[in-house]
Amino acid sequence: MSSENFSELEMELGELLQEFHCVMEELRVPSQSNPHVYEEHLKQAKQRNEMSDGVSDSGIEDSDYSRDQSLGSSLNTSEEELNTAGMTVAPKARLGDTEDLQSFIESLDRELAEM
Repeated sequence: MSSENFSELEMELGELLQEFHCVMEELRVPSQSNPHVYEEHLKQAKQRNEMSDGVSDSGIEDSDYSRDQSLGSSLNTSEEELNTAGMTVAPKARLGDTEDLQSFIESLDRELAEM
């Protein structure tokens, strides 16, 4: 890894840790936190996702993989992801947690209705 890439990663990690630290401080003293800050942060995150258009670079080139490998054993799962793009994975419901179960059932009903 080049020193330029390392310094970029180090800077990005530093920014993420600073953001995490700020959130933890706000959670520690909720009466002083501003709820609009989170809305602004969410809006910025959505804008970043829209600008990136869902494309991310893993840093690994396609030529690094053998053409003989099956899709299941490859780290490149883009074709598999295309086949499951409309599916959502719901968290497992816990015993006695009927709210999550009801939400999961409603989600399944919506998915089936769209098919």
